[in-house]
Amino acid sequence: MKQQVSVIIFLHLHGSMEVDGLGSGEYDLIKRIREIVGNEVIIGLALDAHSNTDPRLPEMVNGIRNYRTVPHTDQDMTERTVAMHMIDCIKNKKKTIPQFVRLPYAIHPEKTLSSTWPLSEIFEKLTELEKRKEIAIASLGIGMVWCDCKTLASNICVTPSEEQYTEYAKNIAKELGEYVYSLRDSFDFDQLPLTPHEAMRYAIKYEGAPVYVSDSGDNTTGGGEGDHTIMLREFLSCRDYNGKKVLVAGIWDEKAVEKCMKYNEGDYITVDIGHNYDENTKSVTVSGILKKKGKLHGYLGFEAVAVGEAITISTGNVDIVILDRPGSFITLKHFKGAGLNIDDYQVIVVKQGYLFAELRKLAKLAILALTPGCTHQLIENLEYRNIIPPVYPLKYVGDSVPSN
Repeated sequence: MKQQVSVIIFLHLHGSMEVDGLGSGEYDLIKRIREIVGNEVIIGLALDAHSNTDPRLPEMVNGIRNYRTVPHTDQDMTERTVAMHMIDCIKNKKKTIPQFVRLPYAIHPEKTLSSTWPLSEIFEKLTELEKRKEIAIASLGIGMVWCDCKTLASNICVTPSEEQYTEYAKNIAKELGEYVYSLRDSFDFDQLPLTPHEAMRYAIKYEGAPVYVSDSGDNTTGGGEGDHTIMLREFLSCRDYNGKKVLVAGIWDEKAVEKCMKYNEGDYITVDIGHNYDENTKSVTVSGILKKKGKLHGYLGFEAVAVGEAITISTGNVDIVILDRPGSFITLKHFKGAGLNIDDYQVIVVKQGYLFAELRKLAKLAILALTPGCTHQLIENLEYRNIIPPVYPLKYVGDSVPSN
């Protein structure tokens, strides 16, 4: 007798994949999968905490969980939780449908750290709800505010443990939504927010070390290009470094890297840094010692894997890392991979918003430089043309309200 094999599909996606001319990439993918496998196959989703979940998506799957840490450190727990629910569905012949609530609100990603209130309280509430027999998974999608699209909004998704608790899960999702919305004005930056020039001056004058400065408008972990030279120009313009050594890590300029690769470590070189297509990427000519030919390491889950080149040029008080592709130094492995000793520097500039966990623990002071760019932090001043209002506190300036 042939053994019957049960098929399940597990997907680990982001949740805010927006495709030109298509809309939500996650929804389109799941829709096409359902067309192929039919409605009987169990599908589970693990999503990033910052997902703009398409409202049509939850009814096409059987379980959804967003990360419950910011910065993200619980990917494995998220995967395990979804997988366990999928196994339960197979063993006990369940076909649960997550209950979804789209909030008229977008939580600011850089104002939400799981270690601080009120996000810490929200996550605790989700954990408590999952102890109830009726609830398998309770999730918050914070949203991705730098993606101007119809699905942009914070969201709640509650997966019942069994079909008979679907209405219960629906009511819990509504209650959660109201609770989260009631906290809409309670979030604030964890790092000191300053203009680019103020950030440079404060970092240099501050007596403690190390000071980390986030080039927040060019945050490659949130959608920025990683090629802005604004903070580099600020620190190069400094006349008195207060005895401090500065590291700018790093700026994407593949042509500058290509030129540097022709030289040896220890050579004195002159190179232009910056793509120079607008004021943010204005080219800077620097002269100094080619200090190190290192490697750029990968993003979450691939921190130990070299994915590109990282060239460090020393110009006295300022060392500059040039990358041949967009990247961000989010762990100590990234600095080591580039051939750098982080202890040599008192001020470190990175292409991030909130600092990732390992760096945040090291920072005596963390500054959020409010630089312009794709991930500009003052979201209430940005103009959105494709969102479905209201999405507090975002400003809709479209000609007509988009429909779902």
